[in-house]
Formats: sequence, structure tokens, C-alpha cells
Amino acid sequence: MRIFSSVLAVASILHLSSGGPIPRQDGGSYVGYLLSTFSDANPQVFWYLSDASDPLAFKSLNGGNSILESTVGTRAVRDVFLASNTARSEYFMIATDLDINADGFSWDEATRRGSRGLIIWKTTNLVDWSEPTLTTIEDDTAGMAWAPSAVWNDDEQQYYVFWASRHYSSTDSDHTGTANLDRIRYSTTKDFVTFSSPADYVALDGIPLIDQEFLDLGTPGAYARFIKDENVNQVYQETTTGGLFGEWTRVPGYIGDNPLSEGPASFPDVENNAVYHLLLDNYEQYVPFQTNDIDSGSWEKSSSASFPAGLKHGSVLRLTQSEYDAITSKY
Repeated sequence: MRIFSSVLAVASILHLSSGGPIPRQDGGSYVGYLLSTFSDANPQVFWYLSDASDPLAFKSLNGGNSILESTVGTRAVRDVFLASNTARSEYFMIATDLDINADGFSWDEATRRGSRGLIIWKTTNLVDWSEPTLTTIEDDTAGMAWAPSAVWNDDEQQYYVFWASRHYSSTDSDHTGTANLDRIRYSTTKDFVTFSSPADYVALDGIPLIDQEFLDLGTPGAYARFIKDENVNQVYQETTTGGLFGEWTRVPGYIGDNPLSEGPASFPDVENNAVYHLLLDNYEQYVPFQTNDIDSGSWEKSSSASFPAGLKHGSVLRLTQSEYDAITSKY
């Protein structure tokens, strides 16, 4: 087994209190959740807003229509992720550039000669968005760049961006041969326009990996991360106290009792900071889980009676009152 990493330690971006609503660094608190997602039938960005602070009750926004549509690349997006800095002065929506509904679509072709870039939108207020851009982030040896996520580093004032890819020999320019196993890659950026050279973040012998997402655990350097093992098509958890590039400890087994899961989206509860939530895509829709013992990796299915059906691989952003009000007013 090999794990490729750097000695760089990345600081925590959010800090949790010992009780009550989760405070921001500027003294505010989070009051609800925004879920960004897509659908297989309509691969654009859709938003769902929580019913106040209820993490399991969401309503569709914009009359059930998409809030962002790609007009570049394949003109379709999947695996959407909404990123922000600590100050909440900017937000970026990033997504996989992939259209599985295109004529003659082939998963094999998509992994060999698919898009090596991300679809990106920017806003400063969550309601007025830029036009989409398609920015190449991967090397020529890569077959694709899928399932992006991002973590803001306050000390360095930049984002760490992660995605899944597979690579072919530098002598196989047409990518007709056998690739190496899917792995998690990363790059850094300050503006989502210019990116550092990509590098391996997690690459394992014998285990192809995709769909990674982080969960900030509230103290500097403490994270959980969730990754899909493509051999068994299930998601597992790891934890660390040493930052994004520290030593990670694998929680034995896999999460949930479904034989298929991917696209993890995780977030802390805004009412009880001992509780964490996790959404897993069972290839049809999201299934919600929760735990009050994050280190154990013991997740229980949440009551999903009020959780919307049909939601796919996306992300959840906790909202301040001003953000919640702005979104409600716009959509």
C-alpha cells in the first residue's frame, strides 16, 4: 500500500464551540443548510434550502428549476461542490464536466479521454453568479477529472482543490492502453483561475479511489474524510488530527448497509455540535446518516421522511442568517 502525501500541514477552516449554535470566526452563527446537487436527467446545478435548522427537511428553490447551467465544455455538470473562504467574501461552485446523456456516451471513453477540467462559477453574495468557465486542472496523461471538492486554508489564503483521476503512460498519448488505478489528486488556487501543478494526494496499491470529501471536526488539524473504494463500490472513513497532509487512521469497514454508495456529503449539525450528518448516494438518490461519535465511524440512518427524493452527489454548506435570508429573498 502506498499513500502519497506532503509534509505540509493545513489549518482548520472552521471552529466549533463547546455547545449551542456553531459560531463563525467573526462571531456570527449558522442557522441552516444549503444543499447543492444535480440530477441524472437534468445535469445542472439545483439548490435545496433547509427548513430553518432541520438537517433532514429541505425544499427545492427557484421553482424546482436549476439555479446554474453550464454553457461550456460538455454543457452538463455532475458532482457539484460549493466552496467558500472563512470570511464568506467569495463562493465558488465547482463541478465535473460530464454529460452521460450525450449521444454515444461511453463510460470507458469518458475515463480515457474525458474532460480534464472543472466547470466553475463565482459569486460574492450567493445570488449574483459569474458566467461558467471551463478550466483545465489535470496533466495530459490524465483521462478525466471527477468529483471536485475544496478546502480553504486561512493561513495561506488559498484553496486546496481535490478530485479523482486516472493516468496513462506518457508514451500513450491517445490513452488506448491500461491506466493506473483511480486516485485522489490535488492542486492549490487563490482564485480558481490559476492552479498549481497537480499532484497525487491519495493513491493506494490495488484499490481505485474516487469521490473524496472532508469534514472539519472543529479543532485545528482535526478532520474526517470519506472516500469511495471502487473495488467494492462503498464509502469508508478516515480521521486525522494532523491536518489534511497528516497521518490518517482508517475506520474499519464501510459506512451503511447498502451494497452501493458514493458521493459522500458531510456536515456538522448547527444545533448540536456533537452531531454530524452524512449523505451517501446509493446510485439512485441520497440516503442520510448521522452520528454523535465521529471517531468511531458508527453511522446510523436518519429519518428520511422529510428528506427530498432523487438528490444526487453534491455538497452541503452551513448558512449564516444573512446568507439564508439572501437566498430566500432571491429564490
